[in-house]
Amino acid sequence: MERLWETTFKVKAFDVDSNNRLKISTFFNYFQEAASDHAEHLKFGYEDLLPKELFWVLSWAKFQFGGFPKFMDEVKVQTWGKMQHKLHSMRDFLLFNEQNDIICKATTAWLLLNLKSLRPKILPQVFPDVEFWNEKSALNDLPEKFPTIAEKNKVYTQRINYSDIDLNQHVNNAKYVELLLDCYDSDFHKNHYIKSLTVSFTSETKYGENIELSKGVEYIKEDIHYIEAINLDTQKVVLKSLIDWD
Repeated sequence: MERLWETTFKVKAFDVDSNNRLKISTFFNYFQEAASDHAEHLKFGYEDLLPKELFWVLSWAKFQFGGFPKFMDEVKVQTWGKMQHKLHSMRDFLLFNEQNDIICKATTAWLLLNLKSLRPKILPQVFPDVEFWNEKSALNDLPEKFPTIAEKNKVYTQRINYSDIDLNQHVNNAKYVELLLDCYDSDFHKNHYIKSLTVSFTSETKYGENIELSKGVEYIKEDIHYIEAINLDTQKVVLKSLIDWD
């Protein structure tokens, strides 16, 4: 069984932002595509799960950034399943630039859910032959509770439209990342870089619903901002995030 999956991407014009930096949402898309391809190869991808009425959702992720590829660059992604942590299947990622330097490290926690009940299943119980690579780790972090932020300021409200919905009929994690970064104006993005992003996805949002994004008034630490999104139709917290800016 091939524990390490490797793939390359040529950075397209639509993969970068107005500052010619690879979008944070593109990091998510590259990693998600690599994870999907690896899962298909290991026989627990989309086509294998559909008959079992199961699907994957990203529950939590932490990314550390050391560089941002530009238009026309070629990058390499490595990914592997690391371990089962309670209900979460942990998967790590490394992104390399053309000089083979690591410029992004990520660890992610995925839930395997039933399509109808949305109840989680344990991957090794469904696929007993699955192999994890416990000895290899991009980041050692595990999902944990976010700090309690008492005071927050509303930034904006967004209606979920047709173009926001993915194959699983809800908003994709990369789209949520775009909504998070829209909490900052173009001047802020021009003058700052993200050093790390931690995000927990706690409930879904569907077509036609409205979400409200708010920023914490106080910093967790210097330059670490807290942002959360609430589904105004269900009154559930959709996501919580910590962004460390340089």
